Amino acid sequence: MKRRTILAAGAATAFLGGRAPAYAQGRTTRITYWCWSEHARGAQAVYPRFREQNPDIEVEITNLNPQEIQDKILVAMATGVGAPDVGLIIESRFPTYPATGGLLEVHDHVAPREADFSARLQTRLKHRGRYFGFPYIQNIAVMFYRQDMFEERGITAPIETWDEWVEAGKRIRDRARNRYMHQVSPGAVGFGPLLGYLEAAGVHLFTEEGRVIRNNRAAAEVLKVYHDIVREHDICLLVTHNTPEHFVAMRTGRIAALHSGNWGLDRLEREAAADAGKWKVQHFPRWRADGPKQVGNWGGSVLVIPRVNRNHTAAIKWASFLSADVEAQIGLWQNGYGLPTSLAAQRDQRMRAPQAFLGQSMYEASVLGREVFYTNLVRDWPRVQIEMGRQLDAMFQGQKAPDQAWSDFEAAMVRQYG
Repeated sequence: MKRRTILAAGAATAFLGGRAPAYAQGRTTRITYWCWSEHARGAQAVYPRFREQNPDIEVEITNLNPQEIQDKILVAMATGVGAPDVGLIIESRFPTYPATGGLLEVHDHVAPREADFSARLQTRLKHRGRYFGFPYIQNIAVMFYRQDMFEERGITAPIETWDEWVEAGKRIRDRARNRYMHQVSPGAVGFGPLLGYLEAAGVHLFTEEGRVIRNNRAAAEVLKVYHDIVREHDICLLVTHNTPEHFVAMRTGRIAALHSGNWGLDRLEREAAADAGKWKVQHFPRWRADGPKQVGNWGGSVLVIPRVNRNHTAAIKWASFLSADVEAQIGLWQNGYGLPTSLAAQRDQRMRAPQAFLGQSMYEASVLGREVFYTNLVRDWPRVQIEMGRQLDAMFQGQKAPDQAWSDFEAAMVRQYG
């Protein structure tokens, strides 16, 4: 991904139709914000409101690859140079950062508004009982689907349960047209989608203390399903998520559905623009008919402030604005499809507005009325992801049966975390 740096004051003028905000004269503090893709677009959209409230602060929005941001911030915290004033961290990687001592503690700015975000998220953003990150956005596991392909096969959505989804996939599968129901990812990338399945099934991998849940048969069963929809039922295309091959499959009708987080709509708008109006969205199917209306959480992001920089006051104002301002949270949803962590923003009627590409409200169709289930985090999630990636590759290459792959994964986790 090419680096794009935008001095957002210019974006603010464009956003306001050429009418520059009434900025105060005098000293201006300039801070940098590292984010990526749809988050940069969302930040640009809400920035004019921030400038109206804070005319003495300018924000330079830098669009980088997400993995690049995570690694660069770690290096900058260690060396003391090159850090942004505010950085966006993938939530699953966040626990690695506070323990380094390189993040600013922000407890006094986050704790007073705990009632406005979920209890589970409260525990994720703390280190030794203190906040070191600002809640920002979440992503719920959803299923986008081609309504025209479903109708062609007599399938009516939403599909409520996983068994029903698999049966529908067998009707969709068309070998002559090389068409599949949806995609499954191998390798380390496959761990993200797999979490959606685990969470929908109500399965934890670790205790709250970070210990491995041993002899985890429920998790092993989910891994077998992940395998079977590719190798046994043959309804899913095995392709690495968000690669050119995956995008081509979207554009050319090789997949009738897309398992993703809410942010997947951004990918569809860019990669399958010609099919606007054909794509719809529904909640991730319930794992069992007698189970709760539960969906998984396909990740999220956290705002952090590295200690090495000096503009802490301005950085706190920007991070607090993105995190707590209802208008900003709704703007991030409207322009980047990140589900607000603010419960007040989620209750706002504008969340129910339809997205033009879908012709329906993604919030109503895939989130509203569903309980979000969170899989426990551990101290260093990338290690877990890499190990599962090894097992997924061995499993899909036929080197291991699903049960053996799970057993080997669990053994590796026990060695690492106890």
